[in-house]
Amino acid sequence: MPVEPDIKALQDAIFWEKVERAKRTPIAERIATGPELFDEMIELIRGVIAGQNPEYTPEDVSREIRRRLAIGQMLDDAGLYRDAGVINDES
Repeated sequence: MPVEPDIKALQDAIFWEKVERAKRTPIAERIATGPELFDEMIELIRGVIAGQNPEYTPEDVSREIRRRLAIGQMLDDAGLYRDAGVINDES
């Protein structure tokens, strides 16, 4: 679905402001926020899984999160994915 040019420009501006803010953040602070960001993402994933599977109990949701994390770890350990670098839409 195409995005309107003015919306795309706003999205890009917000993204690049976040990039610049991250660059200005001291490395120790960036490292310290990692666990907090992970916890936030787990809560988002928890909501998605629960929404997609309304019959799941909280324990089922936690089990599914652990299953998905294990799959991600296996893929990482197998070296199936490599960092492709930065994609620059401006080129």
